[in-house]
Amino acid sequence: MTTLEQLNQAPTWHGAIKNYFTPGDIACMRSVRGFDLGNYSFVVSHAPDIYQRVSLPPDAPGRMPEDSDPWTSDMISNFLAWMEAGYPEGKPEPVMMRKMEAAAVAGRLRKSLTSLSSEEVDLLKTAFAGIMALGTEDLNGYFQNAAIHGLPLAYCQHHDPGFQPWHRVQMWAFENCLLTIKGCENVTLPYWDFNELLPSWMYEAPFDSYTLPVDISAGSTSPYYKKGYQTQRYSPQQIMTNFNNDVVKSFANAQTEQWWDNFNGLLDNTPNLDFIQGHDSGHDSTGDTMSRQNVSAFDPIFWFYHCNLDRMWWIWQANHDAQDYEGFMKTIKNKNSSSYTVFTNNVVGKMNPWALNLKRDDLTAAYTIDLNNFDVAYESMVLSLPEPIEHKQVSLGMARVFETDIQEVNVRVDNLNRTRIPGTFKVHLLKDGVIIDSSVFFQPDEVQKCENCMKNPVVHFDFRLPLQAVEGGLLSIQVEPNEKEMYGDTVPLKVLGNPEISVALLMKAP
Repeated sequence: MTTLEQLNQAPTWHGAIKNYFTPGDIACMRSVRGFDLGNYSFVVSHAPDIYQRVSLPPDAPGRMPEDSDPWTSDMISNFLAWMEAGYPEGKPEPVMMRKMEAAAVAGRLRKSLTSLSSEEVDLLKTAFAGIMALGTEDLNGYFQNAAIHGLPLAYCQHHDPGFQPWHRVQMWAFENCLLTIKGCENVTLPYWDFNELLPSWMYEAPFDSYTLPVDISAGSTSPYYKKGYQTQRYSPQQIMTNFNNDVVKSFANAQTEQWWDNFNGLLDNTPNLDFIQGHDSGHDSTGDTMSRQNVSAFDPIFWFYHCNLDRMWWIWQANHDAQDYEGFMKTIKNKNSSSYTVFTNNVVGKMNPWALNLKRDDLTAAYTIDLNNFDVAYESMVLSLPEPIEHKQVSLGMARVFETDIQEVNVRVDNLNRTRIPGTFKVHLLKDGVIIDSSVFFQPDEVQKCENCMKNPVVHFDFRLPLQAVEGGLLSIQVEPNEKEMYGDTVPLKVLGNPEISVALLMKAP
């Protein structure tokens, strides 16, 4: 059996092994045989065959690599040592500074809200007021841009592998609309750094609110969709308090994840503790309008919120050498996942409605990986986040060395059917009837009418807690909807399908 000392001395995927496969090797094998040598899971599952083939003499039939120099004896022995150690993943080395220098040449430099000069604020006001004044049928207008995300057009992808790419295109397309206003040809979309108190001008026109010029949901009695509805949000101090309590910890967790699958979280049965959880909690923490998916994009703060989410994705990419297609695909662990498919199948990954409206077949999830394709850079590539949770896992692959942590557990609420819950809701975890933790899920009012939502009707929630917080008591859940009209304060359990609670000890793997 491999000892912990031996494992610590073995090469890792991120530290060495992935670099043995050149971009040419990866491209060749992907196009000719459908193999993906840049994907960790694929290489693990095919490691014995790869080892046999790279060990063949240079002129032997079937040798790998086929069209490049043979592996050295050290590379071959390191690959074997990696196999014997249980395929340790390791951690990628940060490459932020090199990437930051490269990004500085982009034409659009997005700045923080708090670093804008008074002249830049005035220009941004002019641009926002300009597109708000355009008619509801104008594709450059504020109404049409917000309607894409929620009602009445509802194109948005949430809790879906296209979530990050779709919003990256949305920020770029909205920025393009701002540029159409006379005198605003050089304006860029600022980002809202969650560590900074919102500036006072965010509560001045045209950023303070937006009033719906028309009804956006025929037949609905909800005041949120009626002509004349005015968006609402919390005070700057309340927002900052909410983010410090409930939001930024999830973004901190996400930034330390080495795999794209886990960076997002939730999808493909990954823990729901990372970026998507931060996104959902952030919407709920910003205000009444932002917590409602159908109208959230009508609040002007939405654009600055999602601009910062895009910045955080780009920072993660920079830290994981994932700012181009080949580098990014190496960060997707599970080749059989929906997260992999959206970047490899251009039909699945097509970024509508913009690909349709602009007649851009190349506007796909794969295209969005490189922010330079949009001529965009961010003023700061530095994040100030709290300490993330320590990397621990509920399950590990075979032949992995690990240590069990009996001081902390993962509580999962699984098999929760969200389709009959009206709008955004909170899942409260209770011990003996007392709330010990909570999680937010952001969704539209009528989930069953949302095509993207119905791809993932059953969802799960994870709570990372000290063992003493859950032992010796009765665990239960309450689901609290933000919209109380249908069920009151708590959604009946019979509406939720067959949710289950499980408690798992955590493991630490070198």
